[in-house]
Amino acid sequence: MNAFAWFFLSLRGRISRQEFWLGYCGIVVVALLLVHALPHPSGVIFYVPGDDPRDEPWRSAPFSFGWPEFISLMLAWPVVAIYAKRLHDLNLSAWWLLVLPAITALAALGAFDELLVLAYCIVLFVLGILPGTKGLNRFGEDPLARTLGGKSGGNR
Repeated sequence: MNAFAWFFLSLRGRISRQEFWLGYCGIVVVALLLVHALPHPSGVIFYVPGDDPRDEPWRSAPFSFGWPEFISLMLAWPVVAIYAKRLHDLNLSAWWLLVLPAITALAALGAFDELLVLAYCIVLFVLGILPGTKGLNRFGEDPLARTLGGKSGGNR
């Protein structure tokens, strides 16, 4: 498996904080470019959900599935893959990712949009800012040792 496929498709291994941010921001940029390049079935261009309540036809329609939803589904696996590898760098199981759907369900039940935003901010903080474990752990070798040829240091 080449490095690109491993990075975005595999749940195995570890990545550093820098690799996490590059991958995460890359996925966000690809998503934004695709959402703006491809038309929505209703003809409305969505920048972010909630731009204008009048421009949200899916709230009145019983079911709507357009390019934004398809793009979200297609990019969900690469996001899960980089989240899992970053959790592995922190010596945590990728099963911790199941907390996110649980929080999403609780927020939807109680209409706590702020809780959902806070949960995702906490996840990004933990994955993107906290340094990983140094040296070998149960998920593989240290990503910094891999990229620096065994030398210690760098941006964890």
